[in-house]
Amino acid sequence: MAFYRWAFESLGGFDPEYHKAGDDVDFCWRIQQAGWVIAFSPAAIVWHYRRFTLRAFLRQQDGYGEAESLLRFKHLIFFGPTGTAKWRGQIYGTPRFSWFVNRPVIYHGLFGEGFFQSIYPTPQSDVAAYLSSIEWFALMIFLFGLGIFLPALRIVPYLMLGGTLCVALSYMVRASIEPKFDTVRARLLVMTLAFIQPLVRGFSRYFTWLRFKRTPASVIRRHEHFPDRARSAGSLSRRVFWNEQGRDRHYLLGAIFELLEEEGWRYSTDSGWNEWDIQIYGNFWWSIALQTVTEYHGGGKCLTRVRLRNRLVTTTIIINLIAVSLLIYRQLNVSHFDLWSIGAYLLFLFFLWTRARALKSRVAELVDLAANRAGLQRVIRRGKIPSAESTMEVQVPVNVTDPASPQLP
Repeated sequence: MAFYRWAFESLGGFDPEYHKAGDDVDFCWRIQQAGWVIAFSPAAIVWHYRRFTLRAFLRQQDGYGEAESLLRFKHLIFFGPTGTAKWRGQIYGTPRFSWFVNRPVIYHGLFGEGFFQSIYPTPQSDVAAYLSSIEWFALMIFLFGLGIFLPALRIVPYLMLGGTLCVALSYMVRASIEPKFDTVRARLLVMTLAFIQPLVRGFSRYFTWLRFKRTPASVIRRHEHFPDRARSAGSLSRRVFWNEQGRDRHYLLGAIFELLEEEGWRYSTDSGWNEWDIQIYGNFWWSIALQTVTEYHGGGKCLTRVRLRNRLVTTTIIINLIAVSLLIYRQLNVSHFDLWSIGAYLLFLFFLWTRARALKSRVAELVDLAANRAGLQRVIRRGKIPSAESTMEVQVPVNVTDPASPQLP
C-alpha cells in the first residue's frame, strides 16, 4: 500500500488496537468512509512474506480471525451475521468448486474480435464457504450428538462431512504448485490446510468476539452517581425527555457515547442499515439495542424518546436450543412426566430474565445520566417534568446536522 502523507495523518494513521492483522483493512475502509478513493496500480510490485511451516500458517490464520472480530466492532456494515467479512469483487484467489460447477469465462468480444481477450475467474462459491465454515462443523457435531438418540439422523453428519471434504479436495486439485514440489504429499498438505484453515480462523473469530463483545462485569455492577433528585423510577424499556432549548436526540447520543467511552462499555454504532442507534454488549447472555427519536414541537421544544430492547446473544440461543432438545428427548423417553428437568430449565430461564433485567436497568441509568449531562429533563408521567434544578447542562461535542459523521465519539 502507498498513501499520501496528508491523507495518512488526517485520519490518524493506523489504529494501534490491531496487533496481528486488520490495520491495513481498517485504514482503507476509513479512507473510503471519508469520501476518498482507493486505486489499484497494476504496475506495483509487492513482496509478500509467506509462512513456510504449518505452525506459522495456523498462527497467521488465528491472527486473521482475531482481526476480523476486532474490525467488526468498528465496521459492522462490512460483516455478515456470522462475523465473516463481505467482500465485493475479486482480484486474486482460487475459485472454490469451479471444477464442479463451471470454469473461468473468457471474454472474446463480439464475434470473437475483441482485443486482449482476458480470462475472468468465476466468483467464489458461497456454498463452498458454508460447507467449510466453523458454523457448519458446529451443526455437524450437534447432529452427530443428536444421532446418538435418534438413529434416523446418524447419516446426516457424515454426508455433511463429505461435502466439506469435497471443498478441500477442490483446493487440492486446483492448486498451482511448482513442478519440482508437486508431489502427492504436497497435494495432500494443501487439502489438509484447506480443511483446517476455516476452523482455526473461525474459532479465533468467535473466541475474540465473545471475549471483547462483553462489557466487563465491574462496569455493569457499578451504579451511576446522579445529582440530587435526578434519579427517578419508571419503565426500563422506555425513557422520555424534554428540552426547550432545541436539544434533540443528537445531543443525547453524543452524551451517551461519551459515557460509554468513559466507563469502558463495549458497543457498536448504527452503520446506516441497522434498526438501532447503538448496540451495547453487556453480559455473556444479553445485549441492549438502543433507539432514539425526537418530536419537534416548535420554538426549540423537543420531546426525545428512548427505547431499550434486550437482544439474545448467539451463545444464549445455542445453549437454549441444546437444552430444549435434551428436554424434548427426555420427555419422549420416560414413561411419566418429568417435572425435575422442566423445573431445571425454568430456573435457567428465570436466571436469564434476571440477567436481562439487571443489564437493562444499568443501561437505563446510563441513559438518564447522559440526558442529565446533555441538559434534557426526564418526563416521569404524562405532562409531569422534574424540576429544572436537577439537570446539568454541558457542552456535548456532536455534529447536530449529521449525527453519523466522524465527529461523533
